Amino acid sequence: MKFKSGEALKPVKNRIWELDFLRGVCVLLMIFDHFMFDISGVFGKAWAQAQGTEFFIGLYKRAVIYDTSPLRLVTRDIVVWVFALLCGISCSFSRSNLKRGIEVAVFALIITAVTTAMDMPIKFGILHMFAVAILLWVAINFIARKDAWRTAVICLAVGIMIIIINEFCKVRYSIDEQAFSDNNDWYFIADWMLGNSDEFYSADYYPIFPSVGYMLIGAGVAPLLYGKKRSLMPWLGEYNWHAPFDFWGRIAIWVYVLHQVVIAVILAALSWLFITPGDFVII
Repeated sequence: MKFKSGEALKPVKNRIWELDFLRGVCVLLMIFDHFMFDISGVFGKAWAQAQGTEFFIGLYKRAVIYDTSPLRLVTRDIVVWVFALLCGISCSFSRSNLKRGIEVAVFALIITAVTTAMDMPIKFGILHMFAVAILLWVAINFIARKDAWRTAVICLAVGIMIIIINEFCKVRYSIDEQAFSDNNDWYFIADWMLGNSDEFYSADYYPIFPSVGYMLIGAGVAPLLYGKKRSLMPWLGEYNWHAPFDFWGRIAIWVYVLHQVVIAVILAALSWLFITPGDFVII
C-alpha cells in the first residue's frame, strides 16, 4: 500500500502506516519479552537440570540475564508508553469507541477468568487499563458534546493531571515503581475490589495512575497530528517495506490475548520432546 503526499486516508480500507508500524513493533517486542520471561521464570529451572541440552541451558542463562537487565526495564516502559499513546490516538479513528472499549473490557475479563483458574490472576492488566482509558474517553467526549477539539483539550488536561498526581505520590510515599501499589491510602484497585490492599495481587498490573494518563495525552494530541486523517510521513511509507510490522499492529489485541498461550504450548512441546522427555514442565 502506497501513500501519496496529501492523499486523505479512507476509514477501514486505508490506514495510517506509521501507527500500525509502531504498534506492530511494540507487539513483537512484547512477544520477545514474554518469551524470554517464560523461559527464565517457568521452564528454565527444569531445562538447567536436564542432561545434554547445552543449547537450551545457554538460552535459559541468556533469558535470566535479559530478565534482570536494565535494558528490559527501560524498553518495557517505553513500549507501554507507546502502546498507550497509540491507543489514545486511535480514538480519533474509531467508528465507535464505546463498542471498542466494551470489546477490550470483555477480553480483559476473559483473561482475568482464565488466569484466576490457573492461579496466576491478572486482575488489572494492560487490557483492563486500556478498557478503562477508552471508556473514559467516551465519557469525556460525551461531556464535550462530541466536539473533537474540546474532547482533545479535556483529555490532554486530565492526562497531564494524572501523571503529575502520580509523580507527586511517588515522592510523597517514596515508591520506586508504581506510585499506588504499596500504600493502602492510594491503592485504588484493592480498596474497590477487595477492601484490603494487603490481599491484592495481579500477575500483570498497570494502574490508572499513570498509565491512563499517557493514553489520554495521545487522545489529546491526535487532532493536532492527524486532524486530516493523513499519514505524517507518506514519503517514508512508500514501497510497503513496513507491511510485516503493520500486520502485527492490526491484530494487536488478538496477539495480546493469545500469544502467551501459544508461547507456553511451543515451549512445553519443546520440553516434552527434546529437553525433559515426557514432561511438559508446566503440567
